[in-house]
Amino acid sequence: MSTHSPALASHTRMGAQSAASTPSGEFERQRIPTSHQLSGKYFLGSYAGEHVAGTEFVIGASLVALGVSTSDLLWGLLIGNLLAVLSWAWVCSPVAVRSRMTIYWYLERLAGKRFSTIYNLLNGLIFAVVSGAMITVSASAFRVVTSIPPQTAWYPQSLSFVALVLFVGAITVWMTLKGFKLIANFSTVCSPWMATMFLASGVVAIPVLMHMGELDGLTTLSGVVDTFVWTGATPDGTPGISVWVIAAWAWGANLPMHLGMSDMSILRFARKSSYGYFSAAGMYIGHYMAWVCAGLMGATAALLAGDQLTQMDPGGVAFRILGAMGLIAVVIAGWTTSIPSLYRAGLAFQAVFPQHSRVRVTAITGVATTLIACFPFVFTQWLNVLSYFIMLIAPVGAIIAAEHFLLPRMNIRPFWREHQGLANNRPAFMAWGIGVLAGVMLLVEGSLHLFTLFIPVWITSFIAYPLLCRFQTGMVEDSIDFYHEAYGPANPSAPGSDTAAAHLPVRRRDPWYFISVACLVVILGMAGWSWWQGVDATAHLDSFQVLIVVPTLIYFVAATIWMKRRRLPRSQ
Repeated sequence: MSTHSPALASHTRMGAQSAASTPSGEFERQRIPTSHQLSGKYFLGSYAGEHVAGTEFVIGASLVALGVSTSDLLWGLLIGNLLAVLSWAWVCSPVAVRSRMTIYWYLERLAGKRFSTIYNLLNGLIFAVVSGAMITVSASAFRVVTSIPPQTAWYPQSLSFVALVLFVGAITVWMTLKGFKLIANFSTVCSPWMATMFLASGVVAIPVLMHMGELDGLTTLSGVVDTFVWTGATPDGTPGISVWVIAAWAWGANLPMHLGMSDMSILRFARKSSYGYFSAAGMYIGHYMAWVCAGLMGATAALLAGDQLTQMDPGGVAFRILGAMGLIAVVIAGWTTSIPSLYRAGLAFQAVFPQHSRVRVTAITGVATTLIACFPFVFTQWLNVLSYFIMLIAPVGAIIAAEHFLLPRMNIRPFWREHQGLANNRPAFMAWGIGVLAGVMLLVEGSLHLFTLFIPVWITSFIAYPLLCRFQTGMVEDSIDFYHEAYGPANPSAPGSDTAAAHLPVRRRDPWYFISVACLVVILGMAGWSWWQGVDATAHLDSFQVLIVVPTLIYFVAATIWMKRRRLPRSQ
């Protein structure tokens, strides 16, 4: 997941909402008018840049440690990411485009304030844990330049590490409180470089692996990766997870966003529901390329260090392959996930405690999040932790999907609770509980892998909710347009005026843009140089770590200047 976060709409998306909204607000309780809907170019770029973050370091290495085989990994990620894209395009996007509402407003209208409060508390907790895990990831990069040992237990093994985490956490909280616009711009600059560094790490790692394979008599790439990377067995020799478990994980890693409906909050700006297909850019760049390259990088680093991958943290892995730029990549990747996650955790909790300001709630949440980050179990057990959260949140998305897709087919209007003036939606509470209970029972029974539990949980709630609604009296109605009655017209007008929002031209032909792109191409070229015959791959790795410093520095200067100038009028 990406970005971010598992469940988590990224900071670039929040920046888009701000840019697309009126000066008076962000349409939190207004449907998006035609004049403020966005074209497909925005969503393509947003998804492409969103899913390369700190979680990719952790997930890519974890898949190696879980003992998946090479063919199972490649096919599993192909299938699972396809299912994720279809979930965005067929489930989340149609609801978002027809309703034009945030998930928070939709839930409040569907089930009442008590239901939405529980959801906000759970969402805030998830965001806080994600932020804490990524603070730990950033701290692992700073750890490399100290004498602090890698932290691979569930508890901190060094007081110095705790002090380091508190320092990194304080910076994270300060940057979050500083303002979200600055953070969104920071991510806009960093995302292309992050994707390039992931790809470069895989490109430069393969010749090193081939060289080590030749020492053991392995001459083919498939033989090398099957032996050193995705072996099909865990470090203790037990069989690894199957292709279907990998597919389920790739599908469910971002479930809170697609089948969990969190991305309604951004896709409500889309002109067409087909824009959900643009999520493929994020899935196959971030959750295919980045996970594969992170696995190659982790396995290569472990071989060079003569250690088990499970005994290395993201900072140690990235430093061994990418040098000082690898440490910067880990820090940036951690921050581009932890900061927006902390921001969204503060928003979720502030919705529960509206008497307190966002700044105060976010600061308190940041303190708690930093304390969580002191315990490395959050990222060492990241896949398991995220899977439990996904199981808890999956029923909410299923209830929204059933409200939109199934109830009208049963002649029941969406938002029937609001129409009848009821304080709560009992079927929604019951369907949520039934779904979670089904997951817990299957978890205890042990027949399904933890990574696959979200599937029966989501389906159970999706079926249970409309069936429970049938027991309510006075529900069935005939001869009405259910969607128009619930949501209003398909293309709402702006309040007071439908004047199109002014969008200043984007300066794509700015020379700084081409300079920044050229720097990324140079970095990839340097990584690929080791593929030439006669080049000592291991020796080239040390040279590569030094050579990429200059193009990286030039990139950040050029990209920052371009980012600041990109929306200036062309006459300036």
